Amino acid sequence: MRNWSLIIGSILFTIIILLGLAAPILPFVDTNLTEHGITRNSDGKLLVPPFPPSKEFPLGSNHKGVDILSIILIGTKETLIVVFATAILRYLLAIPLGIGAFYFRFIKVLLKGLNQLFSYLPPIFFVGVIVGLPFILFSHYHSLWMIFVIAIIEVGRVSDIFLKNMEETNKKPFVESGIVTGCTRFTLFKKYFWPELQPHVFTNFFNDLGRILFLIAQLGIVAIFISHEFFTTESGAYELTNSSNAWPTLFIDLLHNIWGKTWIPYSAVTIITLTLFSLHLIANGLENYFQRKTNKSQGVGV
Repeated sequence: MRNWSLIIGSILFTIIILLGLAAPILPFVDTNLTEHGITRNSDGKLLVPPFPPSKEFPLGSNHKGVDILSIILIGTKETLIVVFATAILRYLLAIPLGIGAFYFRFIKVLLKGLNQLFSYLPPIFFVGVIVGLPFILFSHYHSLWMIFVIAIIEVGRVSDIFLKNMEETNKKPFVESGIVTGCTRFTLFKKYFWPELQPHVFTNFFNDLGRILFLIAQLGIVAIFISHEFFTTESGAYELTNSSNAWPTLFIDLLHNIWGKTWIPYSAVTIITLTLFSLHLIANGLENYFQRKTNKSQGVGV
């Protein structure tokens, strides 16, 4: 029986990745993201940006007259790099923490405190507060700080998933048999705990890719950017402006655009929804794959 969820999800996600990688060489993509000012249509009527969808701008333009299709395709690479970098960092921290919490009590207490700290309010609140600190806000490495903060916010939640899985596995008879035969901790982990933990690592990783993408989309709505620049206004004050091409930047001025320039936020919603859908299919497909593998090894449904 084919795993259609995994197949369809992988194909869809691969297409999104390939479009992002190929964007600079696609003939219909404006790699310079050129800004267009006031233009005239075929009837001689003046048009002011943002321009609605047309032959020249298939998905319309933003308020600077930049082609939205080009923004989405050029921004795909940046968006996915941020999402994958955040997820990988999160799991590099969460897996050792979850395993350590199973073996060492003080790490378990640390994990419990971490979970309690970040469980009272939504992640977007903590990210907003932390990245608003001056040493992060004015840092030349703001993008790296953003990745680190988003990753660390939910390390406790991911670690707790792995800890609970190991605690459940520890109650199973085959672990007791391994202890009786004199297996070391490393051997027990390699032969008994890791095979049970591995499916959760892969399925939760793709689920977390979706969670991270959804979170940075929320951050875009409240004008918290992956990367930004400061410039001086005529009054001498400093003003912060977005310097990222990631998809969530299309959510800037969402409340204003939703009533008249709907093509701007809807374009971002569409690509983000397609990506989330593909990640959900992959996670679900991996879960089905590992479940069938487990059933086969146990002689169930064979």
